[in-house]
Amino acid sequence: MACPPTYKVVKGKLTNGSGGCLASLKYSNYQGAPVTIRCDPLPTPFEQNMKVGDLDGGLVYDVGSVKWIILWTTECKVATKIIPIEGHVVWKDIESILHPHDSSDKLPLPGGGSFSSEAHIQANGYGSLNLEARIMWSVCN
Repeated sequence: MACPPTYKVVKGKLTNGSGGCLASLKYSNYQGAPVTIRCDPLPTPFEQNMKVGDLDGGLVYDVGSVKWIILWTTECKVATKIIPIEGHVVWKDIESILHPHDSSDKLPLPGGGSFSSEAHIQANGYGSLNLEARIMWSVCN
């Protein structure tokens, strides 16, 4: 008889500071991620149950002309990446940039300005994980 899987609860907050673009969910490997995130200085909360030792948590949002990617593990590693909207997400490449606790990325745009993202993850005293990620748009490089 197999033991039931052990789960970690991920308590997330996603912030969209993209300058007016709606963030639309295109991929999540767990249920619970917000389908849309409005451009707002206040974060959009979400909660997911992750099976320990299973796949990493991953989200992909379309935001204007880019894809915003967030990947995390139950061992408090995180990665964020911004790619052009027509680009394909290669998960092995995203896994290769996992960092303990913090990650950031920036993508300059051809017409000027740039998108940037940051992500932070930490364990809390209740056995769950706190994840915060944000995407921002800047007119200046």
